[in-house]
Amino acid sequence: MKFRATSLAILSCSALALASAGASQAQSYTRGPVYQDKLIDLADVLGRIHSIRVLCNGQSDQYWRGYMRNLLDLEAPSPGYLRSRMVESFNTAYSAVQAEQRRCNVQATREEASLSERGRQITDSLAIIASGETP
Repeated sequence: MKFRATSLAILSCSALALASAGASQAQSYTRGPVYQDKLIDLADVLGRIHSIRVLCNGQSDQYWRGYMRNLLDLEAPSPGYLRSRMVESFNTAYSAVQAEQRRCNVQATREEASLSERGRQITDSLAIIASGETP
């Protein structure tokens, strides 16, 4: 069962907005604890959605893992606390879904849609913070 492109497109567009805002505003704000916690939450969502996508599309589908790498390069390019927490969050979430979901079915695609919405909400909050506003 192929993933619904619409849900993934929504999360992708939100993620691109975050990357654009983050890149242009990177030096003008402090990435405080709230921002970092949201990044860790986003890493969790990406790990979960990656797990479902691999389950439904096969191991060769590395779309969300690639996105996670790009997010790490942008937000935590150097080894350290934030980068290790984001990687841990992604990997833990991936493993949790692998343990829970054994096959691609309606439940998996519903979860994918829910995760897409959650990811969109997180990226919207991050973009707001990056712009200097309060979410």
